[in-house]
Amino acid sequence: MKRLEGKSALITGAAQGIGRAYAEAYIREGATVAIADINLQRATQTATELGASAYAVKMDVTDQSSIDAAIAAVVATTGKLDILINNAALFDL
Repeated sequence: MKRLEGKSALITGAAQGIGRAYAEAYIREGATVAIADINLQRATQTATELGASAYAVKMDVTDQSSIDAAIAAVVATTGKLDILINNAALFDL
């Protein structure tokens, strides 16, 4: 049995970069992963590429209602949320 078998994860900013790498690793270990991103099209593409253990969720980390909706979508899909990785960030240079 894989270490994360049966676990449900939500990873913010998971459509690309480090977030996608987290998603790939968690899927390899057996988790079902919500690919959360502000860009739903990119999240959907990533989820499709990662396979049946991944699905896309639109999430804007600056909007509480978007966060609440994403968490509700995860619970509706998997029945629970075991793991949350807050990878997305917002900053000004």
